[in-house]
Amino acid sequence: MKKHLIRFVIVAAIIVFSFVLQTTLSKINSNIIATPNLLLIVSCIFGFMRGNNYGTVVGFTCGLLVDVMFSDVIGLYAFLYMFCGFFSGVFKKMFYSDHVFMPMFLILTNDFIYNVSIYVFRFLLRNKQSFPYYFYKIILPEMIITTFVVFVVYKLFYMLNEKVLTDKEESMISFD
Repeated sequence: MKKHLIRFVIVAAIIVFSFVLQTTLSKINSNIIATPNLLLIVSCIFGFMRGNNYGTVVGFTCGLLVDVMFSDVIGLYAFLYMFCGFFSGVFKKMFYSDHVFMPMFLILTNDFIYNVSIYVFRFLLRNKQSFPYYFYKIILPEMIITTFVVFVVYKLFYMLNEKVLTDKEESMISFD
Protein backbone atom coordinates (compact mmCIF):
# COMPACT_ATOMS: atom_id res chain seq x y z
CA MET A 1 0.00 0.00 0.00
CA LYS A 2 2.86 2.34 0.84
CA LYS A 3 4.52 1.63 -2.49
CA HIS A 4 1.30 2.48 -4.39
CA LEU A 5 0.96 5.76 -2.52
CA ILE A 6 4.57 6.68 -3.30
CA ARG A 7 3.98 5.89 -6.99
CA PHE A 8 0.82 7.98 -7.02
CA VAL A 9 2.55 10.95 -5.40
CA ILE A 10 5.52 10.75 -7.77
CA VAL A 11 3.35 10.56 -10.90
CA ALA A 12 1.12 13.39 -9.63
CA ALA A 13 4.19 15.51 -8.92
CA ILE A 14 5.55 14.85 -12.42
CA ILE A 15 2.22 15.85 -13.97
CA VAL A 16 1.94 19.04 -11.91
CA PHE A 17 5.60 19.95 -12.51
CA SER A 18 5.21 19.40 -16.26
CA PHE A 19 2.02 21.46 -16.32
CA VAL A 20 3.60 24.36 -14.43
CA LEU A 21 6.75 24.24 -16.55
CA GLN A 22 4.79 24.07 -19.81
CA THR A 23 2.55 26.99 -18.92
CA THR A 24 5.49 29.03 -17.63
CA LEU A 25 7.48 28.41 -20.81
CA SER A 26 4.54 29.41 -22.96
CA LYS A 27 4.05 32.64 -20.96
CA ILE A 28 7.76 33.53 -21.04
CA ASN A 29 8.12 32.78 -24.73
CA SER A 30 4.98 34.56 -25.86
CA ASN A 31 6.74 35.88 -28.95
CA ILE A 32 7.96 32.39 -29.83
CA ILE A 33 5.15 30.17 -31.06
CA ALA A 34 6.66 26.75 -30.40
CA THR A 35 7.07 25.43 -26.89
CA PRO A 36 7.45 21.75 -26.06
CA ASN A 37 4.28 19.91 -25.13
CA LEU A 38 5.52 18.42 -21.86
CA LEU A 39 2.17 16.95 -20.86
CA LEU A 40 2.05 15.04 -24.12
CA ILE A 41 5.55 13.75 -23.41
CA VAL A 42 4.54 12.63 -19.92
CA SER A 43 1.39 10.82 -21.04
CA CYS A 44 3.08 9.16 -24.02
CA ILE A 45 6.19 8.02 -22.16
CA PHE A 46 4.20 6.64 -19.25
CA GLY A 47 1.91 4.89 -21.71
CA PHE A 48 4.88 3.47 -23.60
CA MET A 49 6.70 2.26 -20.48
CA ARG A 50 3.78 1.14 -18.31
CA GLY A 51 1.03 0.15 -20.77
CA ASN A 52 -2.12 1.55 -22.29
CA ASN A 53 -4.19 1.64 -19.07
CA TYR A 54 -1.53 3.66 -17.27
CA GLY A 55 -1.06 5.93 -20.28
CA THR A 56 -4.81 6.46 -20.52
CA VAL A 57 -5.14 7.51 -16.88
CA VAL A 58 -2.08 9.78 -16.98
CA GLY A 59 -3.20 11.29 -20.29
CA PHE A 60 -6.72 11.90 -19.01
CA THR A 61 -5.34 13.58 -15.90
CA CYS A 62 -3.01 15.81 -17.94
CA GLY A 63 -5.79 16.76 -20.34
CA LEU A 64 -8.30 17.42 -17.60
CA LEU A 65 -5.80 19.73 -15.93
CA VAL A 66 -5.44 21.70 -19.18
CA ASP A 67 -9.21 21.71 -19.71
CA VAL A 68 -9.97 23.03 -16.24
CA MET A 69 -7.34 25.75 -16.35
CA PHE A 70 -7.45 27.02 -19.94
CA SER A 71 -10.19 25.55 -22.09
CA ASP A 72 -13.68 26.83 -22.62
CA VAL A 73 -14.95 23.29 -23.27
CA ILE A 74 -14.12 20.58 -20.74
CA GLY A 75 -13.19 17.25 -22.25
CA LEU A 76 -11.43 18.03 -25.53
CA TYR A 77 -7.87 18.05 -24.19
CA ALA A 78 -8.66 15.24 -21.77
CA PHE A 79 -9.78 13.09 -24.68
CA LEU A 80 -6.77 14.00 -26.85
CA TYR A 81 -4.17 13.36 -24.16
CA MET A 82 -5.99 10.18 -23.14
CA PHE A 83 -5.93 8.95 -26.74
CA CYS A 84 -2.21 9.73 -27.06
CA GLY A 85 -1.42 7.87 -23.81
CA PHE A 86 -3.48 4.89 -24.93
CA PHE A 87 -1.94 4.87 -28.42
CA SER A 88 1.56 4.90 -26.93
CA GLY A 89 0.65 2.12 -24.51
CA VAL A 90 -0.22 -0.16 -27.39
CA PHE A 91 3.50 -0.24 -28.23
CA LYS A 92 4.58 -1.35 -24.74
CA LYS A 93 5.73 -4.70 -26.09
CA MET A 94 8.30 -2.84 -28.20
CA PHE A 95 9.78 -1.13 -25.10
CA TYR A 96 13.55 -1.42 -24.90
CA SER A 97 15.64 0.65 -22.56
CA ASP A 98 18.45 1.43 -24.98
CA HIS A 99 16.38 2.68 -27.87
CA VAL A 100 15.23 6.25 -27.69
CA PHE A 101 14.03 6.32 -31.30
CA MET A 102 10.78 4.45 -30.73
CA PRO A 103 9.58 6.90 -28.05
CA MET A 104 10.74 9.78 -30.25
CA PHE A 105 8.76 8.41 -33.18
CA LEU A 106 5.70 7.89 -30.96
CA ILE A 107 5.92 11.43 -29.62
CA LEU A 108 6.33 12.80 -33.15
CA THR A 109 3.29 10.86 -34.34
CA ASN A 110 1.18 11.71 -31.30
CA ASP A 111 2.12 15.38 -31.50
CA PHE A 112 1.04 15.47 -35.14
CA ILE A 113 -2.27 13.75 -34.35
CA TYR A 114 -2.79 16.04 -31.35
CA ASN A 115 -2.14 19.25 -33.29
CA VAL A 116 -4.22 18.23 -36.30
CA SER A 117 -7.08 17.37 -33.94
CA ILE A 118 -6.73 20.77 -32.26
CA TYR A 119 -6.82 22.39 -35.70
CA VAL A 120 -9.95 20.48 -36.70
CA PHE A 121 -11.88 21.04 -33.46
CA ARG A 122 -10.77 24.59 -32.67
CA PHE A 123 -10.28 26.21 -36.10
CA LEU A 124 -11.68 24.23 -38.99
CA LEU A 125 -15.11 23.87 -37.42
CA ARG A 126 -15.19 27.68 -37.11
CA ASN A 127 -14.40 28.00 -40.83
CA LYS A 128 -10.79 29.10 -40.39
CA GLN A 129 -9.21 27.09 -43.17
CA SER A 130 -5.56 28.06 -43.32
CA PHE A 131 -4.02 24.64 -42.68
CA PRO A 132 -0.69 25.26 -44.49
CA TYR A 133 -0.07 28.34 -42.36
CA TYR A 134 -1.05 26.47 -39.19
CA PHE A 135 1.15 23.50 -40.16
CA TYR A 136 4.30 25.51 -40.93
CA LYS A 137 3.96 28.03 -38.11
CA ILE A 138 2.60 25.89 -35.25
CA ILE A 139 2.53 22.13 -35.89
CA LEU A 140 5.97 21.62 -37.43
CA PRO A 141 7.97 23.73 -34.92
CA GLU A 142 6.16 22.15 -31.97
CA MET A 143 6.76 18.65 -33.33
CA ILE A 144 10.47 19.37 -33.74
CA ILE A 145 11.01 20.91 -30.30
CA THR A 146 8.89 18.31 -28.50
CA THR A 147 10.81 15.48 -30.17
CA PHE A 148 14.10 17.11 -29.21
CA VAL A 149 12.99 17.40 -25.58
CA VAL A 150 12.08 13.68 -25.61
CA PHE A 151 15.60 12.93 -26.79
CA VAL A 152 16.94 14.82 -23.77
CA VAL A 153 14.59 13.61 -20.98
CA TYR A 154 13.81 10.02 -22.00
CA LYS A 155 16.65 8.55 -19.94
CA LEU A 156 15.39 10.34 -16.83
CA PHE A 157 11.93 8.83 -17.27
CA TYR A 158 13.47 5.43 -17.90
CA MET A 159 15.58 5.57 -14.73
CA LEU A 160 12.56 6.73 -12.71
CA ASN A 161 10.48 3.88 -14.12
CA GLU A 162 13.12 1.29 -13.30
CA LYS A 163 14.09 2.51 -9.83
CA VAL A 164 10.80 3.69 -8.35
CA LEU A 165 7.73 2.81 -10.38
CA THR A 166 8.40 -0.83 -11.25
CA ASP A 167 7.78 -3.63 -8.79
CA LYS A 168 10.86 -5.76 -8.64
CA GLU A 169 10.50 -8.95 -6.70
CA GLU A 170 13.75 -9.69 -4.98
CA SER A 171 14.64 -13.29 -4.46
CA MET A 172 14.58 -14.60 -0.92
CA ILE A 173 17.49 -16.92 -1.65
CA SER A 174 20.83 -15.25 -2.09
CA PHE A 175 24.05 -16.94 -3.18
CA ASP A 176 26.31 -14.15 -1.94
